[in-house]
Amino acid sequence: MSQSLVNIEKVDVCKCGYYCRLKTSRTPLNPGRRFFGCKASKENGGCGYFRWIDMSLENVDESSLMNRFIDGQNPIDRLKRKVKELEEERDSLKFQLNENEEKIMVLNKKLKEVKLQRDWENVKFNRVVIVFLCLLTIK
Repeated sequence: MSQSLVNIEKVDVCKCGYYCRLKTSRTPLNPGRRFFGCKASKENGGCGYFRWIDMSLENVDESSLMNRFIDGQNPIDRLKRKVKELEEERDSLKFQLNENEEKIMVLNKKLKEVKLQRDWENVKFNRVVIVFLCLLTIK
């Protein structure tokens, strides 16, 4: 499928006097077609200027177009798949984060227990030393 592309290095100026934005059509009749359009929408007082910068789909074989969309070459479908993949990765990372936070809580609890045990051992040792010193002093 050959495409006759329009030179887009020179940006159009609409009837409002603004430089036009390069946009992509999302309509069912012209999906993915690129065009220059007025910066402001007609509802917001814009002039409604637009100019297609790519070829019309009228000359495109319908079966090749359908195959293109079925094969996942539709940019919107690719982006939706990417969003879904990223959401799944986010959910997996959240799950791992929760697991790691639980592990940290368990380890902190064990650390406190070990510190208490160590402190108790030090107290017992200090008592023995004090008793021993008292015995030495008495004799």
